[in-house]
Amino acid sequence: MIKDELLADGEFLCAGLFEDEKRSLFYRKSLGLKRFYENCELSEYHGELLYPSGAAKRTPYYLTDLLPDQVGRIKDPEISRKYREEFLFDYAANVPPEHRVAGNMYTHSMPYYERILKEGLLSYIPRINLISDRDMRDGLLLLVEGIREYTERCVGYLESVKADTKLIDALKKVPLYPADSIYEAVVGWNFIMYLDGCDNLGCVADGIFPYYKGEDIVPLLENLFDNLDANNGYSMSLGMTYHPVTAQCLKAIRGKRRPMTELFVGKDTPDEIWKLAFEAIRSGGGQPAFYNKEKLPRILMDKFDCLTEADARRFCGGGCTESMIAGLSNVGSLDAGINLLLILEKTINSSLVCSDSFSAFLDAYLEEVERTVNTVTDAICLSQNQRAEHNPLPLRTLLIDDCIDKGLDYNNGGARYKWSIINFAGLINVIDSLLVIRDMVFGDKKMSAGEFVRKLRDGDTDFLNLCRNHKPSYGSGDPDVNEFAHFLSSRIFSMLDGRKPYIGESFIPASIQFMSQVDAGRLVGATPDGRACGEPLCDSLGAIFGKDRNGPTALLESVTSLALDKACGIPVLNFNLTAKFDDNILKALILGYMELGGIQMQITCSSKEQLLDAYAHPELYGNLVVRVGGYSEYFNRLSDALKRMVIDRSIQEV
Repeated sequence: MIKDELLADGEFLCAGLFEDEKRSLFYRKSLGLKRFYENCELSEYHGELLYPSGAAKRTPYYLTDLLPDQVGRIKDPEISRKYREEFLFDYAANVPPEHRVAGNMYTHSMPYYERILKEGLLSYIPRINLISDRDMRDGLLLLVEGIREYTERCVGYLESVKADTKLIDALKKVPLYPADSIYEAVVGWNFIMYLDGCDNLGCVADGIFPYYKGEDIVPLLENLFDNLDANNGYSMSLGMTYHPVTAQCLKAIRGKRRPMTELFVGKDTPDEIWKLAFEAIRSGGGQPAFYNKEKLPRILMDKFDCLTEADARRFCGGGCTESMIAGLSNVGSLDAGINLLLILEKTINSSLVCSDSFSAFLDAYLEEVERTVNTVTDAICLSQNQRAEHNPLPLRTLLIDDCIDKGLDYNNGGARYKWSIINFAGLINVIDSLLVIRDMVFGDKKMSAGEFVRKLRDGDTDFLNLCRNHKPSYGSGDPDVNEFAHFLSSRIFSMLDGRKPYIGESFIPASIQFMSQVDAGRLVGATPDGRACGEPLCDSLGAIFGKDRNGPTALLESVTSLALDKACGIPVLNFNLTAKFDDNILKALILGYMELGGIQMQITCSSKEQLLDAYAHPELYGNLVVRVGGYSEYFNRLSDALKRMVIDRSIQEV
C-alpha cells in the first residue's frame, strides 16, 4: 500500500494522507498530522529550562500550503506523481509577480495560547463533538489524540534522559490540561509555539500575567525568546496594560533579534517601562518597537464594525507589523505588494508626453494604480476561494477561535476576524518623483516632457543628481509637500475601500518593506526622485536617504502627514539614532509623534562608524542587529545591497 511505503520512507504525514482515501482532505490531513506526531523525531534535550528548545526537527508544512517540500523525498515516482496531482495546488500564482513586494498569499498566525492554557486542549473535545460535519469532527478528534500521544512521547523521552522533574511534571499537565502556575504557563506557551511552527508568540506578557505571583521568570522568558529566534519566528505584543511581566519581558529581550517586540505607549506609560524599553534599545537588538496605544485600536474598530474593544486590545502584529488579533485571526499578511514606483515608470513612458497638465498626468497615474489594485484584489479573491476548497488547515482550525464553534475550517471562514493586507511599496519614491515632475515639467517648465523622459531612460547622471537635490521633498517637514503626501496617500489607500475579499471583511493597506525593496527596485528603471535604474525602493515610510536633513521633528511631521488613519495594515517607520540619545527627549519625541497620529516607530541604535566597521569586518560583529522594515535581522545576514541601505540611512541625534 502507498501508506506503508511512505511510512517506511519516514514520510509519516504523507502516509496519513493515503490511509483513508475516501474521506475528505480535512480528515486526511488531520490523520496525517496524527501519524506525524506518533512517529516524528523528537527534539534533543540539553538541560534547557524549556522543552522543546532550539531549532525544531522537521515539522509538517501546514501553514500556507500542503507539503511542497515533501515531494522530493517520496522515493516511488508513481506515489510522487499521485501526490502532486491530488495535493499540490499553486494558489499563490494568481498575483502578478511584479506586485508581490514583501508578500504573496502568505498568512502568519498565532494560536489562542491563553484559552489553551486556561482550559487545556482535552477540554476542547466536547466542543468538537458538537460539529455536524463528520469528517471535520473526526479529524479534529484524531488531531487532539495525536497531540496527546506526542506530549506523552516527549514526557517519556525527558524521563529517559533524567531531565528536571519540574519540567517533566509541567508537561504532564500542559497543554492538555490547564496551567496552575506561571512556570507551567511558560512551559505550555513554549510547547504550543512549537506545535504551531514557531511563527508568533502573540500577547505573551498579558497572557501569562494571571499566573504571576511575584516570581522572577526572566530566564524562562529568555529561553522562550531564544527558541523563537532559533526557528526564525517573528513577533510578540506586550499588550496595552503594564505590570511586572511587561517589565520582565523587556529585561529578557535585551540584545535579542527576536521576537520583534511591540510595546504600546501613551501618556500613562510608567517611567519604569520607558526606562527598561530604552535600556533594551541601547542593547542593540532593535527591540522594542513603539505602537500608538490610543490610535491603533480606534482606527481598527472604525474600520471593522465587528471588532470589539476587548479584542482590539489583543492586537499583535503578525510577521512584521501586520494587523492581527491574537488567537482570533486569519489575516493575509501580506497577500500582495503593489509596486507603486513600477506603475509610475509605466505611466511616465505612456502618458507624460501627451499630458497637457500635471493634474492630467496625475489622473493617468492614479487610474493605472486603480487598474492594478483591481487585478491584484481579484487574484487574491480567487486564491482565497481555491484555498477554501483545496487547502484546509486542521491544526489552525483547532488552535484558533472560533473555528470549532462555527464548524468551519480556518481557510473557509472559521476564524473570528478575517481581512487581507495589501502592501503599497515605493510610496515615498512616488511622492518625491511626482513633485519633481510637477515642478520641472509643468511648473517651472525647465524641461520638456520629451526630454525629461529621454533623460530618465538614459539614466543621465547629472539629471538624476538634479532630481535628487530637488527641493522641497518628503522628510523635510515642508507644508506643501506634506499636503501633497496626504492627498496622494489618501487617494491610493482609499482604492481598497469597498472591496471585499472572498473570505473576510475587507482589504486594508500597509507599507512594509523588510528585505523586499531591493528585489522590487531591480524591476524599475531610473525615476524622477533621483533613484538610478535598479536601485532599491524607499525604506517603508522613511524619507529617501539624505533628504531628511531638517532633523527628526521634520521627518516625523512628514510621516504623520500621510493618511495613516487608512493604513491600518500597519505601516512601518524605521528611525535610526546613536546610543547616546537622551531618554527624556526620545520619550517626548515618541509621544509627540503619536499625538500627531503616528502609529508605529522602530529604532535601530547604532552609529554610522559602527555600521561601516561591521561592513568591513563582519567577523567582529556577529551579534549586531538592525531593523529592516518591520523586521529585525543580524547585520551580517543581510545582502550586500541591504547592508548598504542600512548604512546610507540618516542617523538622528536625539
